[in-house]
Amino acid sequence: MTEKKFGGAVPAIAIAALLVAGAASAADPARGRALYEARCGGCHNDSVHNDNSRKARNFEEARARVADFSMQLKTGWSGAQVDDVAVYLNERYYSFPCPTKLCPKPAPAKR
Repeated sequence: MTEKKFGGAVPAIAIAALLVAGAASAADPARGRALYEARCGGCHNDSVHNDNSRKARNFEEARARVADFSMQLKTGWSGAQVDDVAVYLNERYYSFPCPTKLCPKPAPAKR
């Protein structure tokens, strides 16, 4: 009865909802940059991210470091904001393979 009442709209609405939900889970590197510059940029510079003795070895490690520093600094960042900063740093410094739910497109080549 629902399909007759709405025609083919129910499946179309369900597909659209899934697409929107998928897009909403992608991280926002522009927001990550703003968060990073506001809370981290005063003390951190390019040398911190290029120091081989301290450099993250993969995306998960880079994200874990962002989460750890967020807790230490009591930033109050949500998980999504930690993702945003991690994706920004990955695009800016690392170019690690990134989980597709956070980075729907491959990270650009390192500059």
